[in-house]
Amino acid sequence: MTVVRWGIIGPGKIAHKFVEGLRTVPNAQLYAVASSSFERARVFAHEYGASCSYDSYIELVTNPKIDIIYIATTNNFHYEQILLCLQHNKPCVCEKPFTLNSNQLQDVIQVAHNKQIFLIEALWTMFMPSVSTVKQHIQSNAIGTITHAHIDFGFEVPYSAESRLFSPQLGGGALLDIGLYPVFLALHLFGEPHTVKAQMHKTELGVDVHDIIDFEYVNNLTVHLEASFTHNLPCEAIITGTQGEIRMHRMWHCPCTISLTNSQGIHDITPVYSGNGYNYEIQEAQHCIANNLTQSSIMPHSFSMLLMRYLDKIYTICS
Repeated sequence: MTVVRWGIIGPGKIAHKFVEGLRTVPNAQLYAVASSSFERARVFAHEYGASCSYDSYIELVTNPKIDIIYIATTNNFHYEQILLCLQHNKPCVCEKPFTLNSNQLQDVIQVAHNKQIFLIEALWTMFMPSVSTVKQHIQSNAIGTITHAHIDFGFEVPYSAESRLFSPQLGGGALLDIGLYPVFLALHLFGEPHTVKAQMHKTELGVDVHDIIDFEYVNNLTVHLEASFTHNLPCEAIITGTQGEIRMHRMWHCPCTISLTNSQGIHDITPVYSGNGYNYEIQEAQHCIANNLTQSSIMPHSFSMLLMRYLDKIYTICS
């Protein structure tokens, strides 16, 4: 099978995790790295054995030996860097959030569609067996009719105006950085709500640091979502039904333990994991490229658009 040669734009913290995952994927090779700092690119390339390092993104996207590019820069750069990849006919895997808003996302999806180039949002949790395991148990009525879910993700972060998390210029804020995880899981498991209620606590610069969101469904299902840079939350996803409960335990967005509780007791339904979790999205991207697909059936463009529309809606409610 042909080796897939990867290029990376932005050798930051998450890129290290991505490459650790890539190392466990058959026929995947890190080939090149680009950064605004040549030294950072050189050091990263040396650490992981990449052949090329650049301080020019153009050099990366025009290298004919690179098969696919992973974008791991700050949120504000995703839109222009996705377009740069697509304009040079490079398949692209972009770290979440795909873009800053629905208008930007519609633009890049349209370009990918017109040029018939593979494009996917690297929302790594969606590709993990944990999510499909939970959805299968819900669909099989393992805990009866779902009545409520509580999904949160939060940790206390010391405020720093220089941090990307708190920078309006860099696309910071709790919702785009971690709040999209609870929102995505709710949309994926339960679909679109009838009503959305939301409130945000913001910094003086208008960056949200604590978000409380409630989805209400026509079938009386309620979903409470929370994301925070100011509080250490349980970081669990708890789904309650008329006949039991499914719990994705702490750090549910990572490979996690999952339990199902019903009248017979507590049962471990944790799937078997491999790698560090990032390998699943890499495997999916390589599968799509090998089969000449322009989007993934696991994370299609339509779902990325749905997610971004709800993130926009939450911001609008709280503006």
